Amino acid sequence: MNADEGNLSRHLGLYAVFSISLGAMIGSGIFVLPGLAAQVAGPAVILSYLVAGVLMLPAALSQSEMATAMPEAGGSYLYIDRAMGPLMGTIAGFGVWFSLIFKAAFALVGLGAYLSLFADIPVKAVALVLAVVITLLNALGAKETGRFQAVLVTAVMIFLFGFIGVGSASVESSALEPFFSEGLAGVLAGAGLVFVSYAGVINVASVAEEVDRPHRNLPLGIITSVVLMTLVYPAIVWVVLGASGPEDVTSSLTPIATTAGAFLGEWGLDVVAVLAALALLSMANAGLLASSRYPFAMARNDLAPKVFQRVGSRGTPIPSILITSALLVGLIAFVPLLELAKLASAFQLLVLSMVNVAVIAFRESDLHWYRPSFSSPLYPWVQLAGIAGAVLLLTQMGLVPILGATAIIVGGVAWYRGFGSSRASRESASLDALRIRNNSRLVAMTELAIRHGGASRVLVPLFTPLRDARERDVVRIAGHLAAGGEIDVVWFATADEIRNANLAATGPSPERSLEESAAGIGVAVKVHRMAADDRRQAVYDYVWDNGVDIVLAEMPQETQWLRPVTRDLKWLRDNLECDTMFLRNRELDEIHSIIIMGSGGPYDVLKISMANRIAVPEEAEIQFVHVANESATDAQIAATRSYHTRLDQVTPARTLSRIERSENLVESLTRLARGANLVIIGAAAQRFRMFSDLADRIAEELDCPVLLVHARDSHRKTLIGRILEHLIY
Repeated sequence: MNADEGNLSRHLGLYAVFSISLGAMIGSGIFVLPGLAAQVAGPAVILSYLVAGVLMLPAALSQSEMATAMPEAGGSYLYIDRAMGPLMGTIAGFGVWFSLIFKAAFALVGLGAYLSLFADIPVKAVALVLAVVITLLNALGAKETGRFQAVLVTAVMIFLFGFIGVGSASVESSALEPFFSEGLAGVLAGAGLVFVSYAGVINVASVAEEVDRPHRNLPLGIITSVVLMTLVYPAIVWVVLGASGPEDVTSSLTPIATTAGAFLGEWGLDVVAVLAALALLSMANAGLLASSRYPFAMARNDLAPKVFQRVGSRGTPIPSILITSALLVGLIAFVPLLELAKLASAFQLLVLSMVNVAVIAFRESDLHWYRPSFSSPLYPWVQLAGIAGAVLLLTQMGLVPILGATAIIVGGVAWYRGFGSSRASRESASLDALRIRNNSRLVAMTELAIRHGGASRVLVPLFTPLRDARERDVVRIAGHLAAGGEIDVVWFATADEIRNANLAATGPSPERSLEESAAGIGVAVKVHRMAADDRRQAVYDYVWDNGVDIVLAEMPQETQWLRPVTRDLKWLRDNLECDTMFLRNRELDEIHSIIIMGSGGPYDVLKISMANRIAVPEEAEIQFVHVANESATDAQIAATRSYHTRLDQVTPARTLSRIERSENLVESLTRLARGANLVIIGAAAQRFRMFSDLADRIAEELDCPVLLVHARDSHRKTLIGRILEHLIY
């Protein structure tokens, strides 16, 4: 790694973490928002602040756990990316980045309202100048920023406790009546609006790579700060509304100053204005400090241009800070104050849900490297409550915030598809968890299928007469698959085709030829013809009426003459209420080696159980062949090898595991299949034509007999189920 890339220094101690976390909260959320929120919730806005704080706690616990397992720059983005993959990580990265910048812009514009108490000044011009100032401060380094943050936070917290202590004596209970003037809906809508007051607390983890002793300082700083402010915020709002009365503060952008002036006089108003300016500056500084680490972290994961990964001589990500500051300036110049607050809250609520899902993904995946020194209590109920609460608040905030959250999702998907998908690894803890759980389930189901065995009724439908050699191959495989059951060989043809065949017959009938091919396989074979103008429907009805378990047919080469036949067979594959299998390519010879391609997929139970029915009487070896992407981790390869080992323990036939990495799947599988007597591949239903028929493509490249198997349940999946299956496998 280059000297100017990826190296951040650990200079932030516990109090710096605590200060950055508090600084991201105390600011516009308390110095500006109470009056605006009171318009929505009435006096019950006190409860709105309490509800918002309680709903932030699950995310704080989740973030603390993940921060101790991965103390690296990036915070929420990094954890969501590793838990749910780069697509969701991209959405989260943009969501947190925008929310923090919106919040910083909100703080700087709100600062102008307090400065206007001293002089008639252009609010936005002052905010723009201050944006430049904090940009330069951040460029100096996190150590200097942390010290500045500690001084600001200490001064503001002393004032807030003093404000509560002195102002409580002036509270009039009558000013808070009627308390629930806007009902429960008002309380929830208010909680959604003021959520931005707490939102910055989880994002202190974005500077985790610069925190000393992160296993201790991160969870302690995060949890302590959110619990403290969950108590302080409602107390301050209680004083504001009780001492001044809702009518005096609901239209004010400086509610704390208005209240202080009511019981302290002019000097109190001036003191509050100064401290509010410091608090708002502190919040903006913390927002820029945290948000500027997101482009840095995304670039390090190949989801943003590499230029944002560069670090200056003082250990700060200069390009990332500059792009963040440019967006900050744009928001100050063009976006109204209240909309900044709403959108910041909406983006954070979206990310809050994803943070809680990320912890669940990490816990359930049982990754060997995920070893946090702090574990969230009451898992997973705390996380589930946090997800439900975030969704509830988001629905109460109105159309604009919902549209903003939707825009972040759409924009994140577009950015990932256009820039990141070709660069970033698609793996994630959630997909690992799904694979691990699914593989365990598949092993158990495979063992049950092999032990049960059971007689099967196999239908061999004929649409055209078979060559003698292929006829023997189909009946030979059908005999193994029937496993002591019976085989129906049925020629589905039109009345004219049957009549013409009878007139042209000069040798043994097709039925007699098939019966001779079936002699000696030890399975009852019934051979007959069936007149059918609609072959698809005739086969479908036969399967349904006769309790057929497996349909086995030859899949001929798709020539112009045989195209109607292959089209009918593929329709049957996608629609029959039974397992379907198609034999294609070269004729069978001695069967000594059977290759099963793919591992952990949705067809494994059928592939492996059928392979055993063939391998045991043929005394053949089964090879499990899996080709992983070149970027597959050692842990993923080890998981696949473990799966093969577990399959060997439940499989009567001899087995061999062959796993390798490759960027060219089809080419590698073709090479690995050389020398095999039979290759078995899972064939996907294609009712939804979103994904190419990979099994057919692979089969066309193989120079050996291929058995394409299709499980009866796979075509019953919903579109969402198919998309999830495609992502996992």
